[in-house]
Amino acid sequence: MRIDMVSEHASPLAALGEADAGGQNVHVAALARTLGSLGHEIRVYTRRDDPDLPERVPFAPGVTVVHVPAGPARPLPKDELLPHMDELGRWLGQDWRLHERPDVVHAHFWMSGLAALTASRGSSVPVVQTFHALGTVKRRHQGAADTSPPERVGLETRVARESDLVVATCRDEVAELGAMGIDGFGVVVVPCGVDTRRFTPAGPRAAAARPRLLLVGRMVPRKGFDDAVRALAHLPGVELVVAGGPPRDRLDQDPEAERLRAVARDAGVADRLLLWGQVEHDAMPAVYRSADVVLAVPWYEPFGITPLEAAASGRPLVGAAVGGLLDSVEDGVTGVLVPPRDPSAIARAVSELLEDPDRAGEMGRAARRRAVERFDWSTVAAQTLTAYERVVATKHATSAPAPGRVSAGCEWLETHVREVGRAMDSLCAQGDVVRRWGEDLATALSAGSRVLVAGNGGSAAEAQHLTAELVGRFREDRRPFSALALTAETSSLTAILNDYGPDEVFARQVEAHGRPGDVLILLSTSGSSSNVLHAAKRARDLGVLVWGLTGPAPNPLAALCDAVVAVDAPSTAAVQEAHLMAVHGLCAVFDEALSRPAAEAPAAAQPSTLLSAGAAVRR
Repeated sequence: MRIDMVSEHASPLAALGEADAGGQNVHVAALARTLGSLGHEIRVYTRRDDPDLPERVPFAPGVTVVHVPAGPARPLPKDELLPHMDELGRWLGQDWRLHERPDVVHAHFWMSGLAALTASRGSSVPVVQTFHALGTVKRRHQGAADTSPPERVGLETRVARESDLVVATCRDEVAELGAMGIDGFGVVVVPCGVDTRRFTPAGPRAAAARPRLLLVGRMVPRKGFDDAVRALAHLPGVELVVAGGPPRDRLDQDPEAERLRAVARDAGVADRLLLWGQVEHDAMPAVYRSADVVLAVPWYEPFGITPLEAAASGRPLVGAAVGGLLDSVEDGVTGVLVPPRDPSAIARAVSELLEDPDRAGEMGRAARRRAVERFDWSTVAAQTLTAYERVVATKHATSAPAPGRVSAGCEWLETHVREVGRAMDSLCAQGDVVRRWGEDLATALSAGSRVLVAGNGGSAAEAQHLTAELVGRFREDRRPFSALALTAETSSLTAILNDYGPDEVFARQVEAHGRPGDVLILLSTSGSSSNVLHAAKRARDLGVLVWGLTGPAPNPLAALCDAVVAVDAPSTAAVQEAHLMAVHGLCAVFDEALSRPAAEAPAAAQPSTLLSAGAAVRR
């Protein structure tokens, strides 16, 4: 897929420690990089703020950053960028005419949304919008201190209504959008992510001579750092490290740093407040590991990267029960949520964790597990791709002309036959994998293992088809084998969906039924369905072998599987036709392997007869 992102003030190239660099920079950079690694072509458009910047800069495999000449080529505060958004949008539209339109454009922040809507006007390019922060929330909490343009709230509402889809980062944002009159049917929730390979519990840690609390982020009043400093007065012998803000040698000139020092002097904790200033991103994992408890206590927070980095590092967190923290922290399990702007509540929660290191350690381990399962960038990218595919399909369906009924049917069938031919070519080229699966399955099930199968929609039907052939028979009569279609047990599905949410509908069944040596077969035409990805991760943790039937690779599911058949076809329907043929091929090889004498070795790997015969569809 060709994906364009617009991030007018937050370039993925920005140094993470700069004064106005933060969560949006990290989000855009990581999402673009992950999507690029999956084989998609990504262009990130951001405003040129330096005359020496080249127009196009390679950022990562498959990802290019494009610097747009909109406004003066020098740094500007983001609250001064609104007058230049029309220019940015016109330039973007012109670039599409010169260098091909994308399949979808994803705008990050409200002003980027204005530019994306300008560029897409009169075209079929769908616009996906992520706000990262809402003006209504900022105005509510900051009042007269809010420096946003006065027309922000009205323009944000317009962007939300005119975009084809809004991707919110948390449930609280969905409620805020609803209060703005935005229909929930046009909103999906995809959280921010974290690099769980960079942020881990294992590795070096910064030295600490006494119990340490940690705050991470820009030093601005809304982050609530002063509340944490006041809480320190109730925690004797504990130090508070603040990692963020300007470089250490410029802290003395920073008004917020001086304010925090004054608060610390008044609270009698000046000797236990350590302002480290800007910390290199590569050094942050060791900083997180050095903390006994991480704090995130803002007045409000659209989502927040710090709780995810702390969780991935295996640290318990005490956080304010606001915004995205309501989703990123599981209260009482991965951390403790307290009311915002309440130093006493912060102190009580921290004290309880420091006095019970076993509980704190279990919270850290639970936080790590949750970060890997729900917030790793591979999962977030897969959910984002699903949102893209949904909006692209909807846009094409609503914008396509309505041809006559008979000719439309004939044209579709002719196109579909061609697409199925391409799918069968792809499948036949992977016939050796299907043969190995059939033989390995015969060995495993004969030894007492079982096979679990899952998929969504049409793939769910094919999952049940496969298990029916194994429990019943495919060709000749034989004994039944243990095969469970996780999509068919409706009582489990509805119970898990109600109690644990859609991501767990297959994973929890895998955890219940799967044992080392079992086989999990996952069918997904996109290879990006979140519930399927969670099932694959849970299976790997349990020692269950994971096989995938997917559409074109690379895709997130293929990356998680022990073996995969990835059908290269241009439509979901064609991929599903090939998956059904693969199911039949697997069953044919399975029966053949069972019918051999025990001492006979498996035949050399080659495309199965059934798969080769299926290629007749091409003709």
